[in-house]
Amino acid sequence: MTEPGGAPAGPGDGASRLPGPPGAPEATGRGMTRRRALLTAGGLALAGGAAGALMTRLGPDGASPTTTITLVLRDADGAPMTLAQVRAIQSAGRGEEGYDDALLDSTTLEVIAIGPLYEEDGAILVDVPEGRDCALCLSWPTSQGYSALIADLPPHGSAEVLALAARDLHQRQRVALAALADPSGAAGPTGRAASALEASRRAHAATQSAIDSGIGDEQGARLLELAATAQVALDTALIGAAPPGALIGATLTEAPSPQQRGAVIAATGSARRGAVRLVLDDASAPALAAWREAADALQRAGIHVMGQICDSEGLAALSDSDFDKRLDAVLAALPGLDSWEVGNELGGDWLGEDPVGRATRAARAVKKRTGALTVLTLYYQLGQAAAQGALFNVAASLAGGELMGLVDVVGISVYPQSHPLGTAADRVMSALADRFPGKRVAVTELGYGGGDLDEGPWWFGSREDADAARIALISQVTGAALGRPQAWGAPFWWYFLDDEEASASGADDADGSGGGASAGGPGGLGPVGSSLKRASERASAPGS
Repeated sequence: MTEPGGAPAGPGDGASRLPGPPGAPEATGRGMTRRRALLTAGGLALAGGAAGALMTRLGPDGASPTTTITLVLRDADGAPMTLAQVRAIQSAGRGEEGYDDALLDSTTLEVIAIGPLYEEDGAILVDVPEGRDCALCLSWPTSQGYSALIADLPPHGSAEVLALAARDLHQRQRVALAALADPSGAAGPTGRAASALEASRRAHAATQSAIDSGIGDEQGARLLELAATAQVALDTALIGAAPPGALIGATLTEAPSPQQRGAVIAATGSARRGAVRLVLDDASAPALAAWREAADALQRAGIHVMGQICDSEGLAALSDSDFDKRLDAVLAALPGLDSWEVGNELGGDWLGEDPVGRATRAARAVKKRTGALTVLTLYYQLGQAAAQGALFNVAASLAGGELMGLVDVVGISVYPQSHPLGTAADRVMSALADRFPGKRVAVTELGYGGGDLDEGPWWFGSREDADAARIALISQVTGAALGRPQAWGAPFWWYFLDDEEASASGADDADGSGGGASAGGPGGLGPVGSSLKRASERASAPGS
């Protein structure tokens, strides 16, 4: 997050200093890099989304009537912006690649239309289906970074988008804070979690003071800044409401050495049961034997170990026969794991044919051959790619099917540089829990700023310092994910070992002045490990 005295915040913040468009996809031994594969898949759909601004004014079924609503988005001085100005901000100056506005169902957050905004006679307009509660979603910055800004729209007339989104956040915060303060409820953090809760109360009170002073919609940017600050503070405080069994997790993309295992244990299992997620890219017998040794050692130390049947990046390259052989091999080699991720990033359009069918076969096999939990990871996006691949559209298509009957935990994969989350985190996790009642919910993959993850248009936490961004992101997203009774785990940080080692190398090269975000944390942990450790401690604070 921007520190006092840092760069100016608000609409347009940081757009001029973002990197240029990525080059052509780079081939590696495993095909396109993870980041480029996701960006390419999303970027192709975005081009169509931009063209969609000229869509016919019909409902989602192509025939139902719609109502046109006039939208007003104001700059920091209160002046209404043109659609071109809005586009420049939402895309962080990247152009069509970042035109990610979408019309959502207000309740389920399913995408109704991609690229619904258009302009006539200088006015920004959107057509909404009559009789359906809708929300506008687009990426938007405050000093916290970019968020998926969600503004619940009126059924007709006009809407001051920034003020509307801010007031909605404020009202949701009021409800959440009341629940946290209710001594009869399940939540009620005290001790080390109390200071975070008090900070969120102060931030919420600052927004209320501005409202009480008569701040008008023409100051929507200022109101949104206050509400966004309060929301991130609240999300962070929600870690104190984590249920007792919720896990703090990291992802391992290679079998760890004994020293690396120690770092994982120190980071995730210091105050409650930690967890690791094993990305089993190499399913050869020697590689699986190394994973077995690591898994056994981690479990002896009390760590929950989750295996991944197949990462999304490698799924399309496998024939059905190859997939079934891999499934048999990993289950045979690692029979005692605590959980298995049976499908990774469902919703991504790079997964090849029938990823749901493969995940279903994997879930059947896990249930038949092991006593492990089954975990399904859905790919988070609310408008940066095709509507049918959006998180809650995929969730709706799976609800009631065989796969969901076999799944114990539903998680999401989040990469904010590609698909901003920010102030929408708690609302997204609540909608996920509502979509799948009876299931545990989680963030099962989270990453930021790795070697192949840093080319997205958007930023969160810090525009220039990747370590500071990771610290802010882990604190906020982990709190939002775990602060509910159905929570199972978070954040299962992608590239945990890589990011820890990179931070350690940076600290070794530093001048020793200390005090920066990249400095080593408790027990020699880097910023990521230290952030996971703090999350574990706050989630285990007295009264939580």
